[in-house]
Amino acid sequence: MTEPLVGFRPMGRDDLSDVMRWLREPHVVRWWSAVDPDAQLASYQARMDGTDQTRMWIIEVNGRSIGFVQDYRIGDHPEFAILTGQPDAIGFDYAIGEPSFVGRGIGTLVLRRFLRDVVHPHYPDATTYLAAPDHRNVASLRVLEKLGFEQGLWFDEPKRDGGTATVVSCTLDAALVTDW
Repeated sequence: MTEPLVGFRPMGRDDLSDVMRWLREPHVVRWWSAVDPDAQLASYQARMDGTDQTRMWIIEVNGRSIGFVQDYRIGDHPEFAILTGQPDAIGFDYAIGEPSFVGRGIGTLVLRRFLRDVVHPHYPDATTYLAAPDHRNVASLRVLEKLGFEQGLWFDEPKRDGGTATVVSCTLDAALVTDW
């Protein structure tokens, strides 16, 4: 079986309708339910305008847009840096939005390529990568485990709706991606 062609391109305004649709998909909303769509849209627009350091990407598989991923220096978000205790780490968040691509092992391939081809070259001095999925998100935790991430601190992350989500800080030694 031929490995799918995975690529990433900067998120643009034309992608926002797909991103907002993906955020409403049942398999995504389960983990992003505290996201206010209007606030999320405004934050994505700020990132595309360059007023926020978070970089936004569209995931493409065989030329089809299937989800999104973002990367950022944890220290650029002081409240998150305090929670994680990892201000120098490079954080990332991701979602496979298209339902037909969920549960097919594509997440592991996508994140491997993203960290190796996009994140590592942009942050060559980074020593740690960090993702913090919900503690109940077994699929996401499994993807990270396959890539060599180690689970660490559990903490309650405040959400815009006033609630919290208990997440697991998963870290990877950044030097490992050069072997991928």
